[in-house]
Amino acid sequence: MQIDYPLPQPHGQICRLLPDFFAVPGTVRLAPATVINRNMAIVRSGEDLILVNPVRLRRTQEEQLQDLGNIRHAVRLGYHHGCDDLYYRDKYNLTFWRQPNSDLYPAPAPDQVLCDGGECPVPGGQFIEFRSAQFPEAVLWVPQNGGLLLACDALQYWQSWRGCTWCGRNLLRLSGFRRGMQVAPTWRLQMTPEGCDPAHWLQEDFERLLHLPVCHFMAAHGEFCADTAGEKIVAAVCRAFPDIRRAA
Repeated sequence: MQIDYPLPQPHGQICRLLPDFFAVPGTVRLAPATVINRNMAIVRSGEDLILVNPVRLRRTQEEQLQDLGNIRHAVRLGYHHGCDDLYYRDKYNLTFWRQPNSDLYPAPAPDQVLCDGGECPVPGGQFIEFRSAQFPEAVLWVPQNGGLLLACDALQYWQSWRGCTWCGRNLLRLSGFRRGMQVAPTWRLQMTPEGCDPAHWLQEDFERLLHLPVCHFMAAHGEFCADTAGEKIVAAVCRAFPDIRRAA
């Protein structure tokens, strides 16, 4: 059966950000003339590669990806992502990880269920789910290099609007996004059940992140935050949930 996989969208080169951590800055089109950036994170463990928030690449970059190691795992961290997951699953016969109900893109079915404190494709790594969110979302903590936190939509770090069209930039600004680390405002509203207070609903989930040793951070949108990510995450979470600051 012929499957019409989504074609590669405009993207940049594979960048080495840490000794065994790479990323590709890509894009996603939300509406006509409205494009924002979308990142794929690549963790290398020995000879194996773990793709986090997969983004399909053009052929030349795909060949460069294969040169980095063996593509063994792909991880979907967020409910609203996953358009390129089936392509990678079919081409590389890899192990695909996602939460059970993270099925806005229903295929592929998970080979391994992503769950809080469960098995992890990164040795010593840890998944943390946002257990109170309306839709599945998780982060992946990687122990190398002082602690690397990989997110999807929940936390984002923006230093510029690179990869976004004029309409995309203004959509983000109108949605409440600013430069720096932040709990994503639109995601927060989507994840809070109707009638509940978004100022408190997800607080316990974010509070658990503050106990992780983190130096570096990257999400599915925004940019890489090196060295000082931990303190920036603490500040962002305390701004979003003032009760955490008062309790501290």
